[in-house]
Amino acid sequence: MNQQERTDLNTLMTHIEENWAHLNILFDDLTATGGWSHKHGPDWIFADLPYHLTYCNQYLLIRGLTKGANLPEAEQELLATVPEINAWNERMFAKRPPGQTAEESVAQWRETCAEIRFLAAGMSDADLERPFFMPLLFGWTTAREGFAFTRSHDWSEFIQLRFHMGRGEPTPSPEITRAYLARIISFFPMFLNQEAAAGQNFTAVLAFTDPGVGAFTLTVTDGMAAFGEGTAPDADVVMTQSAESFVKTMNGMHDPAAAMQTGEIQVNDFAALATFGQLFPVG
Repeated sequence: MNQQERTDLNTLMTHIEENWAHLNILFDDLTATGGWSHKHGPDWIFADLPYHLTYCNQYLLIRGLTKGANLPEAEQELLATVPEINAWNERMFAKRPPGQTAEESVAQWRETCAEIRFLAAGMSDADLERPFFMPLLFGWTTAREGFAFTRSHDWSEFIQLRFHMGRGEPTPSPEITRAYLARIISFFPMFLNQEAAAGQNFTAVLAFTDPGVGAFTLTVTDGMAAFGEGTAPDADVVMTQSAESFVKTMNGMHDPAAAMQTGEIQVNDFAALATFGQLFPVG
């Protein structure tokens, strides 16, 4: 196997390994300071995160890579709504052994990382197109989606934990930050409000202040929405913020209106922002 045959897979695994390295820094800090009992949002504490990442690795990537097209029909549960995903998380947490420590969960998570690393080592770019069942939203897709999900999910969880810990570092590379943002924003057209979009021609730019990350564009033309890389010269609305601020908005970790008042999120036209909210009711 030559290097060219693993170009895409090497990029995905480089990003995933970066996420793991950054999470390990935060996990080691929490172990050293005894901070695992601190609140992580309204429902979790920090100790819940490594356990969550463990079962996500096992159920959402490792299972799909090892079983592929042979996944039994009885195991093809599709979680297509937020309530279904929340209920699934509750079921998975209910399987955690009583009294399991955060350190034990971290050790389990590291074992799943090693298993993913081992599975990826035996794959090529061609293997990224193998049949793969993704329980979250997609159903049957390809192994590429499994790796892409893991990259984005782990990045988001790292950024959220970093925020809750009151830290501004480690700093993720621009490439992985941009990959996360492109993935999430590219889903926005799926949420287009067809009634609000009727007869609309509208362009929105989401610009990010993180070095090297850039901007993305959403357009609505004759009731159809499209996603694009880069910025548009005559956008109806331009929203400028950091990637962390975007994550906080998407996960209900702050009040976007308050963030606009403080300048954390900058908007050039509030009337056009209201139109954007009507067109893309993502929340």
